[in-house]
This record gives sequence, structure tokens and C-alpha cells, in this order.
Amino acid sequence: MIRIWALYVDRVTLRLPPMESALRNRSGRATFLCYHSVAARGPRFLTVAPELFERQLAELKRRGVRGGGLADLQDVAAGTSGPPTVFLTFDDGFVDNHHTVLPLLRRYGFRAFCFVLPPLVDAGAPLAWPEVAEDAERFPEEMVSVTWTMAEEMVAGGFEIGSHTLTHPHLSQLDPERLREELWDSRARIAERLGACDTLAYPFGDWSPAVAAAARDCGYSFAFTLPTGVGQRDAEPLSIPRINVDARDDGRRFEMKLRPFGKQLFLSPAVGPLRRGTKRLRRA
Repeated sequence: MIRIWALYVDRVTLRLPPMESALRNRSGRATFLCYHSVAARGPRFLTVAPELFERQLAELKRRGVRGGGLADLQDVAAGTSGPPTVFLTFDDGFVDNHHTVLPLLRRYGFRAFCFVLPPLVDAGAPLAWPEVAEDAERFPEEMVSVTWTMAEEMVAGGFEIGSHTLTHPHLSQLDPERLREELWDSRARIAERLGACDTLAYPFGDWSPAVAAAARDCGYSFAFTLPTGVGQRDAEPLSIPRINVDARDDGRRFEMKLRPFGKQLFLSPAVGPLRRGTKRLRRA
């Protein structure tokens, strides 16, 4: 079974042009990783301990991989050759992205992206929407948004600040008017405060071709997905798939997420059904 899967991966990879392969997050040219919180405690699968995150940065540095910013992303999308680059992205704008992540990025010389919700940034408000209500109650000190002052310091320190919409909805379920409001207004508010907003991360990784088209119409240059449950074989600048990183990603598991074959596995359409089957077996 493993040999059959490997042959399939090789065949798919070989027929991809360089630009598409890099944006698809399956090549050695570019790696797209998704983080949320870097803290000693926090929601499961959303939190990485500071010590672990620093080990990951050290491993990337050891491998000669550099941390990419917006200019590097533009080069990858244009098909420009260059050194291996990792794009570290942080969803939701946890306050630790400023307190903990920023100093570590400076120490190791990496750039990163952070996607925020402007209404929460206005007051450094709790990160609370229905899907994380229980976590927000359990971790009230951790689940807090950065403020605009923090965001300004992050930009000065090498972060690109992008949009994560206004209210963290499932975008594919919105009507056209509400969809445009979530995308347009959030981008406008970030650009007004920070000078620019070229990137977007779809909440929950939930998107569709119609959502991507709306993002393009609202002025975004790049947008990131987070495949969950189904695989994503294709990619364009407004549908770049990322691989989630969590507390389990130490040593070999993290290394797998940096290798083309490992990326194929983690982004495979078979991953979702496999995870659901594993959960059913554990419950049984």
C-alpha cells in the first residue's frame, strides 16, 4: 500500500510545473505552515510550547531554510527560483504572537504572517466565537487578541499583518453581501491602521472558488487555506494550502512536514477519513 501511494505521489509531483508545485505546498522550494498560539498552556491542537517552537526555528535554521515575507511569497508565485523558504503563518492574532513569537523570530532572523480580526484588535478583546467558546472560558489569559500597538511593533519586527475577517465565520456559508463585508471591511481597517493588507487566511480553512473570487475582488493578493477533512490538490495565489503545526510536532513529525513526500501525506485527501476512522476506533 505504501509503495502504491509513493508511486502516486511521484507521478503527481512530476507533472506539476514549478510555480504550481511551490504554491501547492508539496515542493522543497516553499513550505507553508499554520500556527495559532505559542504558549505554555492553551487549546489543544492550537497551542505550541515556546520551547518546542524555538526548537522548530532552530531546526529550520540548521537546514538553511529562511523565513519568507510578502516579497518572498511574490517570488514563489512568480515561479522565481530561490533558496528553500518557509512561510510561518499565525491565525487569529493571539497576544502571544507579540509577546513570545516576535522575540523568537528576531533571535533567529525569520519573518512571518499574522492574520487578525480588526474588531478584536481594537480593544485587545478575547478571542471568542461559538466554535472556541469552551476554550475561551478555560484559557481566558491566553485567548486574547493583540492590540494595534502590538501589531505595529510586529510589523516593525518582520511580520506581515493580514486579515482573518471581522467575525471568524464560515465564509462559504455567507451570502454575497455579508461575504464582501467580512472581506472588504477587515482589509480596509487593517490597511488604514498599518498601511497595507495584502493577505488573508480563511477562518477554519473554509473557502470555495466563489470565496476566492470575492477575496480577489476585495483586493487581496494572496489567501491561505487550511485543508481539513478533504484534500486540496490545486492551488493558486488565493488558495494556498498550509499544514497545521501543534504540540505533537517535535523531531521526526516536524521534519516530515518539511519534506515533499511528508507534505503530500499531510495534505492528502485520505488524511481526513483516516483521522475520523482513528477517532472511531479509539472511542470503541
